[in-house]
Amino acid sequence: MKLIVGLLFCLVISTANIVFASSQDTAVAEGTLKIVMGEDSYPFQYVDENQHAAGILVDLWREWALVTDTKVEFLIQNWQQSLDQLQSGDADIHIGMASNASRQTLFDFSNPITSLQTYLFIHKTIGKKHQLSDLVPYKIGIVNGSSHEQTLLAVNPNFNFQKYSSREALLVGAMNGEVLVFAGIEGYQRDMALEQNIANDYYSSARIPIAKVDLVAAVRNGKAQLLAKINQGFEKVDVEQIKRIERRWLGYNRQNAGLLIAMQSNVEPFVDIGNDGLPHGLFVDLWNLWSSKSGISIDFVVGDMNSSIADIKRGFADVHIGYPESNEMNTGLKQAWHITSVKSRFFSLKKNIADLNTLKNIRIGVFPTAPYISEIHNLYPNAQLRFYESTELMVDAALKGDIIGFIASSATTSHYLLGSKLWADFTQYINIEFSTDIYSLIRPEDSGLEERIRAGFELISPEERLQIERKWLINPDDRYFSGQHQNIVLSSQDKTYLSSLGAIKMGYVKDWRPMEFQGKNGEFLGVNSDIKSLFVNHLGMSVIPVAFETFDKMMQQLRSGEIQLVASLASNSERDNTILFSDPYWPSPWAVASDLTQPPIFNINQLDNKTIAVVEGYQLIDQLNQQLPKLKLVLVPDTRAGLNAVVSGTADMFVEKVTSLADSLKNGDYPSLKLSLLADLADQQSRIGIFSGLEELVPLINRVIGTIDKAAQQQLYQKWNDVKLNTDDLFYQRWMNSLIIGLLVVSAITVMVLVVNRRLKLEIHRREHAEEKLVFLANHDSVTGLANRTLIDKLIIIAIETHQKTHSKFAILFIDLDGFKIVNDVHGHAIGDLLLAQVAEVFKSLVKDTDSVARFGGDEFIILINQLEKVDDAKKLASSLLNSLSQIDNIEGKSIQISASIGIAMYPHDGVIAEELMKHSDFLMYQAKRVGGHQYRTNH
Repeated sequence: MKLIVGLLFCLVISTANIVFASSQDTAVAEGTLKIVMGEDSYPFQYVDENQHAAGILVDLWREWALVTDTKVEFLIQNWQQSLDQLQSGDADIHIGMASNASRQTLFDFSNPITSLQTYLFIHKTIGKKHQLSDLVPYKIGIVNGSSHEQTLLAVNPNFNFQKYSSREALLVGAMNGEVLVFAGIEGYQRDMALEQNIANDYYSSARIPIAKVDLVAAVRNGKAQLLAKINQGFEKVDVEQIKRIERRWLGYNRQNAGLLIAMQSNVEPFVDIGNDGLPHGLFVDLWNLWSSKSGISIDFVVGDMNSSIADIKRGFADVHIGYPESNEMNTGLKQAWHITSVKSRFFSLKKNIADLNTLKNIRIGVFPTAPYISEIHNLYPNAQLRFYESTELMVDAALKGDIIGFIASSATTSHYLLGSKLWADFTQYINIEFSTDIYSLIRPEDSGLEERIRAGFELISPEERLQIERKWLINPDDRYFSGQHQNIVLSSQDKTYLSSLGAIKMGYVKDWRPMEFQGKNGEFLGVNSDIKSLFVNHLGMSVIPVAFETFDKMMQQLRSGEIQLVASLASNSERDNTILFSDPYWPSPWAVASDLTQPPIFNINQLDNKTIAVVEGYQLIDQLNQQLPKLKLVLVPDTRAGLNAVVSGTADMFVEKVTSLADSLKNGDYPSLKLSLLADLADQQSRIGIFSGLEELVPLINRVIGTIDKAAQQQLYQKWNDVKLNTDDLFYQRWMNSLIIGLLVVSAITVMVLVVNRRLKLEIHRREHAEEKLVFLANHDSVTGLANRTLIDKLIIIAIETHQKTHSKFAILFIDLDGFKIVNDVHGHAIGDLLLAQVAEVFKSLVKDTDSVARFGGDEFIILINQLEKVDDAKKLASSLLNSLSQIDNIEGKSIQISASIGIAMYPHDGVIAEELMKHSDFLMYQAKRVGGHQYRTNH
């Protein structure tokens, strides 16, 4: 601080020797050096809102003027004019530029003053490019007179350019789509609205470095004496002062190549060190996303609450990851950004406390640094507060009876209680709640860093923040952004664009249940009708549903622009050239309908040499033609026509989306058909197809899709998709009763009753068998016969309900096969399927009848161990699984080597809901795989 005060004092004393003026100033003292500069190369050289010279280079030259006792004047021009003014002799020095061959013929250059990194920024619509040569087909936007042109031509002489008069004009041109690639420098822009629009289309993470450029002062040829003075002066400038100037403008120390973030540990789920030794948590994910958006690398320094603050004050770190700064808890640091707000609630061993004020002589535990202490005093004046330094100490005090309860972060306390096996003992009172604001903190003098942090976080959308909260905060009541941002926040530019579109037409097929279909009164129904409603609610769009008899006709109108949206489309290379696609929003695996007498169908190769019906226009047609040349295709207009083709013998099988097939078969109209899931097409995803002329609509559609989490998908699934068949038993029973009454009257034909009754029973039995078959296929994996993902999810929910009542434990083993991909690649999918089937038999042989084994997908399996007596039993099973897998060495004469990585999660210690347990076991499995596999991992 003394050093800063001293420097400021020197700056004030010496100001009389320095003249700062714009190009319009005329009264300049004799002997003053005229330094010409560009007006919009922020943050290196630019004119600020007061029309004064500003930027890194300006501050560096001010330091030079101080140490050389020289008067200087800054002349502000656009870039090309700044070069012309130096060349004409109207200026003595150029403040700083990159040296290149053409400029060397006109100017002499100083030693490097500072440096910057240049990049090519790439529009998201042209895909990911990895090297500069990939961009030859595109016109590149540059500022006229900049060094980018010669630098890029030296890399490849075939580059073409679109030149702009200024940096701002270039960015406006890029935003308006005049160019899809532009050259730029490091550092954010001053115009936040412009920057946000650019950042939405030009991701920092996708930019390609051009070169690291030294900035040098320039003088006209032959000015050797002036050039020597420039070099000698900059050699005298204090190195630490140069660092401070760069930090002020860039927000970080270049020598460290990024930001160093101080963090505390043991504050799950917000911030902690994981089993892999790396930082994780909600705050860590937010900062990693900030890094991706801003293009600035980050690293973390770990300590406790006090040491992490000290690291900022002493300059060992740049910013605190997130701290409860308030008037009551003031560190003296500066609040750079409001990260989130944390909910704190009252926890007690006692149940059913209606009002704390009705209890006498109560003691409540609280953190001494809690910003809501005065609020507690006001609400509960009779309560005595006791202070504890950790959640662990407060829980222990409550167990001993020293306090009636305590107030602490709901998410952190819940995590601790679960880990300590005390969740069932404590009650959380949601009506006693306090909110704590969490801020990133920096040193007060780091104004440049504050702008950096703000600019980066403003590029993160509310939907992206909400996705991170959903990942870490299981209890929706603990989330901050879910309460603050129920709807997507649209910019004025977004609203103007959406308003200009008018009514949008969304096509749908009349009979493609449950995804989309037309109701009895002509209304649009199904999963996609609810997706349409999300667009209307979030974006305020007017969407008109348009029904089509056939899929192919609908696609023709989407390509021509007669309609603008179609849901449930798969992306492929042919469509990508004519249709825009959203992010995926719905799982869309393919299945096969075939006769009950046909053998099971597991993968696409089994369709070869068959006659297959497919709906006309489906993207799958091209894949089938390319992969199976001996296949004969029968194109049909819709799902029902495809099923009829199989029944009539026109086709051997019909390929369709599994949801649509299941819905069509459930009513019993096709009792002779069965459904088989195509395992190698099980990971397909549906997207929204968008007319090619609506590029700006795609990111807005994606923001809506980002609000559809797994819970929302499950709700839609339950609403529209029921795979249980209706065997029409009631119909047959009524028909039989009527028949019997008639036959009693006409007793002469009693024999006919027996014949009809027998045939009727056979029909009912056949349909019931078809129902059972379809229900089994909907809940089991076709390759292994194990429970599938849908069924195991239900079984885990049932296990939670059962074990919660009995206060007992169960375990989930998340298993990923090591070496399975090699088997598939070397020996083919047929051998891979046989291996999966054998692995399934091994797993089933090692578990009890009361336990469950499921194929989760691909080469992942789940084992649910019910009524677990001790944790070691789960470990023993995991060891047995590994030993048994190591003994599989041959499939159909092919040499096989297989093992597994296993993660073990325990209920209730690792979670009390299915999603939490699955996430934990999945995480532990990856820990086992990272260190080589063939092992299990558990926290117990």
